[in-house]
Amino acid sequence: MDTVEKNQSGDRQAEIIRISTDLFLKNGFSGTSMSKIANACDITKASLYHHFSGKEDLFIACVTDGYKEALVALEEILADTSQSPETQLRLALDTLYSTIVGSPVGQMSPLIAEVSRAFPSVARSFHSDYIEPQEALMWQLIDRGIDQGAFKDVDKKVLSHLIFGPIVTLSMSREMFASFEDLDDHFPISHLQNGHAKIILGLLEAD
Repeated sequence: MDTVEKNQSGDRQAEIIRISTDLFLKNGFSGTSMSKIANACDITKASLYHHFSGKEDLFIACVTDGYKEALVALEEILADTSQSPETQLRLALDTLYSTIVGSPVGQMSPLIAEVSRAFPSVARSFHSDYIEPQEALMWQLIDRGIDQGAFKDVDKKVLSHLIFGPIVTLSMSREMFASFEDLDDHFPISHLQNGHAKIILGLLEAD
């Protein structure tokens, strides 16, 4: 396969993933068949299976592909050593909130939890392809702050839950109560994010 064909194939897969993500969000996992996806993508079912071996494989692609930009953004924040550790941590939290709470793939949080119970490979892929590298990048950032004396050393496992837990909970809560007219009064993203950042930085602040 030459470069042009590879690019075309990659573009086609990206389009399938985008359309499939919309369908999964609208209809759920069980309500989204490969036939419906093929029709929405204006391709044959055989062509769809050429790109993805099945619905489970396609769902995993939707989840892991959708979070790749967040990982790239975290890598760029980590690479910018001109910023203080505190500023880098705030920027990293901005990225996590934007991805997990504010993006289409982030809106799939409840669906990911549901599908993972029936298909353990979804949970395993999501953890290995997104959660683990994301945690690793966050800890590189925090370890740098510790080395520079800006942060104190803390229990990594506990802090990881304190960083990611509230963001995932907010994402799932906003999806659960999405029909509320006063959704932003109950779950104000900016207010909760700012408070979350202050708590994390307070826990890390060197004595």
